[in-house]
Amino acid sequence: MELSLSYFGLSIFLVVGYFYSSFFQGKKLPPGPRGLPILGNLLEIGPNLHQSLAKLAEKYGPLMTIHQGSVTTIVASSADMARLILQKHDAEMSGRIIPDAINKLEHPSHAVAWLHTGEEWRLIRRVLTTFLTNFSKLDSLCELRHGVMQQMVQHVKNISNTEVEKGVEIGKLVFTTALNQMSNTCFSTNVDEYNYQDSKGFKNAVAAIMEIAMKFNVADYFPLLKVFDPQRLRPMANAAYGCLEGLCDEYIYQRLHHKEKKLPRHGDLLDSLIDFSQENESDFTLKHIQVLLVELFLAGTETSTNTTEWAMTELILHPDKMMKLPHGMKPQELDTKQSFGLTLVRAVPLVAVPITLNP
Repeated sequence: MELSLSYFGLSIFLVVGYFYSSFFQGKKLPPGPRGLPILGNLLEIGPNLHQSLAKLAEKYGPLMTIHQGSVTTIVASSADMARLILQKHDAEMSGRIIPDAINKLEHPSHAVAWLHTGEEWRLIRRVLTTFLTNFSKLDSLCELRHGVMQQMVQHVKNISNTEVEKGVEIGKLVFTTALNQMSNTCFSTNVDEYNYQDSKGFKNAVAAIMEIAMKFNVADYFPLLKVFDPQRLRPMANAAYGCLEGLCDEYIYQRLHHKEKKLPRHGDLLDSLIDFSQENESDFTLKHIQVLLVELFLAGTETSTNTTEWAMTELILHPDKMMKLPHGMKPQELDTKQSFGLTLVRAVPLVAVPITLNP
């Protein structure tokens, strides 16, 4: 009897899933592989996603439709298409489908990565532009970032002098450096050490969240399974996000206490966010600060680590592509600060016109 009920439930799932996925086939969508019922094109996408999509794009063009289970995805595979989507139609494309693992958390409802275009989204974007990405703010924190880089270089020197055979794990080294770069921008302090002992918990929390984000969650592609959470990712995400949010809260409330005591300011991002929150408390709360800090740590560490590893690998394989410094110039003499001026370009170039002189 139980076996019959199981088969009945499975058959209902397959039938409903088939019609759910077939519903989109009548829509006007870009060309793409037809795919199988229920599974869509999942079997055509191998472990190297970028390679699989590149091969499919050769056949179906720079804009194509991919069916991942019950999820219909439009893939842009050329610079022109990406520019059209991200620049001309960026408002329509803002917001993302929230993964099932974090869908029940409060975090996505205030995160600029998940919000759709609206007043809250525009406010957070304005905060980021004003207090993080503007050049004067970046230059004011330049010394802190240089200090982190000097610590990294010193660590590599120490290893080369004492543990020659051990070598350096580039991924761990860059991850720690990126984590400290972000923490100095936000809090004016390091949150990790190069001995890889996670004394403050940031490294483990960020790594846990990124591991969950990279997992293939079957519930994201077959919505009928969301009610079951078959891989038990929601409790894992709840614990990981809770840990990182708690760590950020500690710095927020510690800084609020310093502000009440009228202690010297740090002049970092957290100071600016708290000032802005107190001036606009109804629109930008402490919860917004917490969520924004979590987003920055997630966006500014793992991606930087992967990009640096890939770049170094490519440079090792293609040393001729490395940029050479001018003769006699040392790396520490490079100035990374930006300065602004006005460059005038003549609209009509001067042209020497021959004239006839009267005798």
